[in-house]
Amino acid sequence: MIKLNNNQMNKIEHLFNDIKFYMGKSVLDGLMGEAYTDNLENPSIAYLLVRQYCFINGDSNSELAKEVLETLPKTCKRIIANDDWDDVIESIYNDFEKSKRYSLKKEKDIFNKQELKEFCENLNSEYEVKTIDQRIYKLIKADDEDPKQMKITDDYMNKGIGVCCFRDDEIVGICSSNIIYKDGIEINIRVKEGYKHKGIGTAMASKLILMCLEKGIYPSWDAANLTSLELATKLGYNYDSEYTIYKINE
Repeated sequence: MIKLNNNQMNKIEHLFNDIKFYMGKSVLDGLMGEAYTDNLENPSIAYLLVRQYCFINGDSNSELAKEVLETLPKTCKRIIANDDWDDVIESIYNDFEKSKRYSLKKEKDIFNKQELKEFCENLNSEYEVKTIDQRIYKLIKADDEDPKQMKITDDYMNKGIGVCCFRDDEIVGICSSNIIYKDGIEINIRVKEGYKHKGIGTAMASKLILMCLEKGIYPSWDAANLTSLELATKLGYNYDSEYTIYKINE
């Protein structure tokens, strides 16, 4: 397989026109991760690697498809592909979990800014949502050894955007860019156990969406579960479709 440089991404873009989880676009935009294909001029298979994710597309019936899956880096723990890849993925891996994610439409001018402001204002006064600055960034990174700690944008202070929620001096929620694109970000949100269902996630996400709109960048949202999907639609997003993701345990 041939590793593409940023100037060659246009060679494989057509294979990912229907990409669901927008994270793969960060690779095509040349901002994160790596891309590979079998042939630069006439690609039959291509895949994108970003963090633990692999987005793969092309001819799933070929022997090359099996070879590619068998030789993916061990760091690749989650695979997203079109449905016609299901059989070959399940034939290659013995230990995997198959689940659904939910894609939201990428639509501009759909957000009700006044409603988002009210979501922020309705948060109980014992909590305070703050923009992530250098000091807060260091507090978040100090928890990096926690396997449940939310990952935020690489080179955050130059490229990232986000907020967190404090209760006194304790961070009880984070809502931040995780992945970045040329025209926006992917929102990642986490609320600490014991503080869920208190409006913290809604307030943080509302604040971050408003910040993105002010900067002229699009706040993409992809739902890992139905709870996330429910929150997204509450904030103004419209449901697109569900898709399959494989978690590889080998």
